[in-house]
Amino acid sequence: MSKLTREKEQELLSRLQLDDEEAFTALFYSYKNKLYGFIFGITGSSEVAKDILQDVFLKIWNMRHRSHEVENFNALVYRMAKNAALDQLKRVSRESIALSGLCLLSDEHMSIDPFEDMKATEIQLKYERALKKLPKQQRMVYELRHIEGVEYSEIAKKLNLSVATIRSHFRNALNTLKASIFLHLFILFLSSK
Repeated sequence: MSKLTREKEQELLSRLQLDDEEAFTALFYSYKNKLYGFIFGITGSSEVAKDILQDVFLKIWNMRHRSHEVENFNALVYRMAKNAALDQLKRVSRESIALSGLCLLSDEHMSIDPFEDMKATEIQLKYERALKKLPKQQRMVYELRHIEGVEYSEIAKKLNLSVATIRSHFRNALNTLKASIFLHLFILFLSSK
């Protein structure tokens, strides 16, 4: 669809306030491609860009009864998209830091020093116990994502859950695992100094 004039956009926003799905569809298709490109430019991920685009327009639909208050729809959707993309980058960064800490627990981490190997084994056991204590769905999501490398969208399809729920389960699993082994790692770190 071509770029909307300000008058046409205001008309669509007025109709949207009255639950007009055609007006919503027209707004979506007017912004979809450019907004997707904008989000992709920030996140670098097609999957994430699609998810954020969908989330932004879901929020637009949910706030439709206040659409008459919107003075600049273009600025609104781009600001919402930018904020969502930046939030996603922060979330990914936090997950990456947590995962890098958990990677220390992998079987591939072997040392020449037998005491280092004992520490690594001890940490590995603590990690495995903490993993077994996770709620079933969190553990399943964590194993699929972290161990098998399955994308969030595939896990969501497989478990018949939303991508947001999968991300939440993964984040909760990471936080639980970090909390379970943090003190142990900290003590080991201090003892190696």
